Amino acid sequence: MRDAIIPIGGTRPPPPENQCNLCKRTVPPPQLTRCPRCKKLYCKSCITEDLREGEHLICLNCARRYVAPKPAFKGKYTPITLYLSNKAKWTRWVRLQFSQIEGILGNDLPASAHKNPEWWTNRNSVHAKAWQSIGWSIKEVNLKEKTVTFTRPNVLTPEKESKPKKASSLVKLPAYKPRKKKPPSLTRIAIAQARLQNVSRRKASMKKHRGKFRPKSAYEKRLWKTDEKP
Repeated sequence: MRDAIIPIGGTRPPPPENQCNLCKRTVPPPQLTRCPRCKKLYCKSCITEDLREGEHLICLNCARRYVAPKPAFKGKYTPITLYLSNKAKWTRWVRLQFSQIEGILGNDLPASAHKNPEWWTNRNSVHAKAWQSIGWSIKEVNLKEKTVTFTRPNVLTPEKESKPKKASSLVKLPAYKPRKKKPPSLTRIAIAQARLQNVSRRKASMKKHRGKFRPKSAYEKRLWKTDEKP
C-alpha cells in the first residue's frame, strides 16, 4: 500500500515560473514582469502603467482595483444618499416623485411608503438614516401627488467677519544717503605701483630709432616677405 503524499502549503500546487498568473499563458521567464503590489508574474499583455505614480508597471488586476474600487458600504438606500450628497453642492432643497426615487434606488419602494406618511418621518428607521446621515430631512410628503421634499435646514453659511479697514497712510521712504567712497586698500595701491614700474622699465629697455624708421614686428615678418608691401 502506497503512502499518500500531501504537498506542503496546501493542496493546490504553485504556478510555474514561466506562466502568467492572469491569462495562464506560458512564455519565457525573461518576458514576465513582477507586479510590485501583488508580487506575481505577468506577461506583457497583462501589465500596464501605474496610474497613480507612473513610474512602475502593475498588473491589470491591481489597475482595475484602482480605477473601479469597491464601495465601503452598499445598502438598498445608498443610491439616494449619493444622489442627495451631489445635490448638496448647489441646492438646499429637492422635490422628488416616488417614481424618481425608485429609479434612483433601482428598486420599488415598499407599500407603506405609498400609503403611510409616517414611513418618511420615522427618524429611527434604516431608510431615514440614508438622508439624515448627510444633513437632509423631510419637509413635506404629499401622498396624492406622490412627491417628497427634502431640505437641509441645519446647513448655514458662515458669516464673514468684517475687519475694520485701516486708514491708508502715505508710505514714508527713507532719506537718500549717498554711499561713501571707500579709499583703496594698500594692497591695490602696491599692485598698481608695481605695474607702472614694469611699464616704465619696458619702455626704457626698448631701442630708440632716429626718424620714422620702425622695425617690423615678428608678426609682420611672418605675414609678408621682405620684398612685398602690405
